[in-house]
Parts: sequence; C-alpha cells; structure tokens
Amino acid sequence: MVMRAYRWLQSWSLRGRLSATALAGLATSVVLTVLLYLTASWANDVVITAQRTHEQVRVYSLLQDAARGYQVASYARVNQPESTSQKSVDEARMRVEELLTEVEQLPKADAREQSVNQLIIVQGRALVEHFRDPAALIARVARVDEIYRSLGSQPAIREVARITRPVVSLQETLNGEIKRGNGAVASATRHAQSLISAAIYASVGGIVLALLFSLTVQYLLQARLGPALRRLEEGVVAFGKGDLQHRVGLSGRDEFARLSHAFDSMAATIAEKQEALRQIQLGLERAVAERTEELEQANAQLAAADERRRAFLADVSHELRTPLTIIRGEAQVALRTCDRSWIEPQEAFDRILQQTHDLSRMVDELLLIAVAEAGHLPLEREVLDLRELGAQVALDFETLVSEMGGSIRSVPGRAILAYGDHDRIRRALAALIENSLRHSPAGVDITVEAFATPDHVAICVRDTGPGLDFAQANRLFERFHRGETRGEGSGLGLSLVKALVLAHGGHTALAPHPAGGTVATLYFPLPALDKVAA
Repeated sequence: MVMRAYRWLQSWSLRGRLSATALAGLATSVVLTVLLYLTASWANDVVITAQRTHEQVRVYSLLQDAARGYQVASYARVNQPESTSQKSVDEARMRVEELLTEVEQLPKADAREQSVNQLIIVQGRALVEHFRDPAALIARVARVDEIYRSLGSQPAIREVARITRPVVSLQETLNGEIKRGNGAVASATRHAQSLISAAIYASVGGIVLALLFSLTVQYLLQARLGPALRRLEEGVVAFGKGDLQHRVGLSGRDEFARLSHAFDSMAATIAEKQEALRQIQLGLERAVAERTEELEQANAQLAAADERRRAFLADVSHELRTPLTIIRGEAQVALRTCDRSWIEPQEAFDRILQQTHDLSRMVDELLLIAVAEAGHLPLEREVLDLRELGAQVALDFETLVSEMGGSIRSVPGRAILAYGDHDRIRRALAALIENSLRHSPAGVDITVEAFATPDHVAICVRDTGPGLDFAQANRLFERFHRGETRGEGSGLGLSLVKALVLAHGGHTALAPHPAGGTVATLYFPLPALDKVAA
C-alpha cells in the first residue's frame, strides 16, 4: 500500500506535488487559525465573565460591610444619642445608598442576575428604612428588653430575629451571591487555564506541522529539482557551444521532463531555422530601410508640430500682452489714486477684474484645445439625439436673442442619433451661437437644424448676419483668428469648436448661406448599430 501510494505520488508533476503540499499546509494553517481564534474568543468571554463577576463580588462585599456598619451605628445611636452618633448613622446610611446605586448599575448577564439585583436593592432599601427612625428603633429595643424580663430568653431571641430580619435577609442574599461569584471566578480561572493549555498545544502542533511541511517541500525540491537543473544546465552549455546533437533526456511526466523534451526539440529544429534566419536578415534589411523612410516622415511631422507649437506660443504671447498691459496700467492708476481720497479707484479695479476673468477664460479654453488636439480629451460618450440637443440649446439662448431683437429656433423632425459626449457637443453648439450673436447686428435670426448624410450625422447653426468671405472661412477655425467683423471675443471660440468636434472623430465646416448670412456645421461619425441598440 505504501509503495503504491509512493508510485502514485511520483506520477504527479512537481508542481502538483508542491501544490498538494501547499494546500495541505494552508488547510492546516486555517484549522489552527480557527482553533486559535475560537480559543481567543472563549478566553475573552472568560475574562469578561470574570471581570463582571469580580465587580459584582466587590460591590456586594462593600454593601455587606456598609450594612453591618449602618446596623452598628444605628444601635450605637440608641445607646449614645449625641450628635456625633447621628452623624455616623447618616454617613453609614449614605454609604449604603451609594452602594445600592452601584448595585443597580451593575451589568446583568441573564434574568437571574436581574432578579437577584432587584432583590438586593429591595432588601437594601428596606434595611435603610428599618433603621431610619430612631424612635422606632428605641421602641423595638425596649420591647426586646420587656419580653426578656417578662417571658424569658427564647421569646426575646425570636423577637430579636424578627427585628433584625431585614439585616439578616440582606446578609444572607449577599453571602449567597458572594459565594456564587467566588465560585464563578474560580471556574472562569480554571477555564482560562485550560484554554491557555489548549492554545499552547495548538501552537506546538502548528510548529510541528509547519516543520513537517517544510521538510516535505525540501525533499521534493532536492529529489527532483537539483538533478533536473544540473541536466538542463549541461544541455544549455552544450547548445551554447553549438553542439546541437546533445540531448538532455530527462524522463518522467513532470515539468522538467516536458522542458527537457522542449530543449531537445529545439536543438533538432535550430539547424532548420538557420537558413530561415538568413532570409529573415535579408527581410530585416528591407524593413530597416522602410522604417528609416517612416522615421524621416515622422521627423517631418514632428518638425511641423514644433512649428505649430512655436506659432501657438507666439499667438499666446501676443494675445496675453494686451490684457496684461491693461491690468498693469489700471493697477498703476489705482495705486496713484490711493493717495488721493477724492478719486474713486473702483472703476480701475472693475477693469482689472474683468481682464483677469477674460484671461482665465482664455487660459481654460487654450488648455482644453491643447488637450483635445493632443488626443487626451476625456469623453463621456452616450447615444444622444442631436435634434433634441439643438432644441435645448436654442431654448437656452431664447431670452438673450430676444433681448437683442432677434429670434432663434430649432427645426423639428425625426431623431438624429449620434454617439458622443453630451456636454462637449452642447458647449460646441453654444459657442457657434455665441459667435453668431457676437459678429451679427441686432435683430439677427438664428436657426438650429440637425440632419443626416450617408456618411455622417450633423447639426448646423444658420444666421442672417453679414456673412463671410469664403476665402477666409477655413482660417476662422484657427486659434486667435478673427473675422473682419471683430467682436469682443478672444479668437478661440471657433478653434475650441473645432477641437471638440475633432475629439469626436468629426469635422467642421463654415460657409456663406445663399440667402445671406453664415452656416456653421458640425459633422460627427455615424453611431455603430450596437451603440444605438444599447
């Protein structure tokens, strides 16, 4: 049976044997961890129980001593009714009442402890009331003396027992709970000791099992890994020297045997590959030549990109110089007016604030354009209706256009679906409308229309403004380029539109309308069928 099991184990791969050993070790670790966790949990319960019981015993013992002190002080007051005796009685009663409050606040583990707790409180309060009235106490003591003189000692003893019943009842209850608590603490201590012993045994067992698993892994590694690695090393050295007839020749069905077979197969095929390698070298030379040409083209593109960067920096420097000059001049004016209390610098500060707002907006637009042109603009794409989007934007501008004496409307019709970022396309469309308002006289009429072509979906903004020169139509989408009807813009509006549309894979077009005015169109790729279905 042992030999059969050994042969069965030898038929496993090295990975399988190591995995089985690791799984066994993991299972053992899990079991030991669970046992240690349970032991710790039980030990924690034992500690909590012992602490609670110890606190109960402490409070009950203090209450027992306080009750005796209260009884002694009360009887001493009967024999010595001076003020010091009354003060001792009051202090003893207050101590009993304080301890009764502590008893009431003790934690209760079950209904029995709740019941005993209530019983002790009732008996304690009865004890306090029993000795509260000095006259009644004196009368009870006098009655005992009278019974003793008239009826003898036995009736007197029974009367004493009746009089002291509140004290005796409380003492008996407290004694019982103290004994029970001491027993519970002793039991918890024994239980804790047994748990400690169990934890020690479990730890020792875990160490022994860990040692066994370590020895098993070491044996598996030494019995197979060492010889196999030596054979493989010899084969690699031989292959490195060009001896392609060398064979590793490891037997078995484990990973090393498969690796040995792979090395031997590799040696048999290397010779066949040498001729193919020469052909590959020839192809590589051709590929290098082609790649060199591609690199030259890439360098040309980089040079063009660098030229665009230089132009961009020049444009930025030119456009920022004017607002910065205005801000500096207005700041100097404001500083000069600080010493002239009759001059109000508010107008200068307002102009400075306006210029900083314009600068901030210009920088934001430049950054957005740069990110879009670099192909890194994040888009939250979704299927959207361009006609509905156009109607929403037209509605947003309706009040502004009306105040300028014009009108804006969207052409109704069927849904025109596109796959893109709703907010980005909305911003581009709003920029087109703002451009029409900025470069058109009062009373301009604006029309927003979405339509589809065989290759694209599109949305256009058509106005009745002064129109434009076809020769400059394409240049209007460049950064900082303004038309002849210069408005208050920064020259970034249409370039921002172009960047947003290009980020969606589309393109823009700007053309004069035959009836007068300008038509700006945004073209987007047709959405895929699976996007529309989703």
